[in-house]
Amino acid sequence: MPKIVDHKARRAELVEASWKVIETEGLDGLTMRKVASAAGCTTGRITHYFPDREALVLAALRAANEAAKARTTALLAKDLPPRARLQKCVEEGLPLDKQRQREWKVWIAFWTAAASDPQLARENAIQTEAWVDALAALIADVAPGCDAGHEARILMGAINGIGLLTAISPTKQNRAGAVETLALHVEGLIARGGSA
Repeated sequence: MPKIVDHKARRAELVEASWKVIETEGLDGLTMRKVASAAGCTTGRITHYFPDREALVLAALRAANEAAKARTTALLAKDLPPRARLQKCVEEGLPLDKQRQREWKVWIAFWTAAASDPQLARENAIQTEAWVDALAALIADVAPGCDAGHEARILMGAINGIGLLTAISPTKQNRAGAVETLALHVEGLIARGGSA
């Protein structure tokens, strides 16, 4: 009887291995050989699922984005007041634990590469717009008197900047400061824009 292979799980293992390589060596250090070593398999297994390095790179980026999106979607499904929903969503975007710290290292590597890779730049633009749209909907609930789209772009910039600093130096003090700074920004946004 032939062995049943869970292809989805196999792909996820290879993506996870690619994250490990990116986390320690950056995107320039990502090779099929290094990913195979991190996954404990052959390069042939990788090429069975990803035809080339570029396909693996794109899959790694999409997987990091999907993991963050899944957590945010679960958070937004909870019955919380609008202000708490926005604040929790903002905090979810920060590198406050090991998983999110790894995702941030992946994102930092991709942002650097996206500056000269049109395909990665397009992928980044799609993900950024989705995140801005999600923030805008939350902002509209708590600050109906403001331009939610404009404020979402400002908030996204703040999350990215503060998140970058925190990812580079993930001390307890920096993590707490990131949460506090963005909480104050959200409070100011609500004060300027109305209700909740």
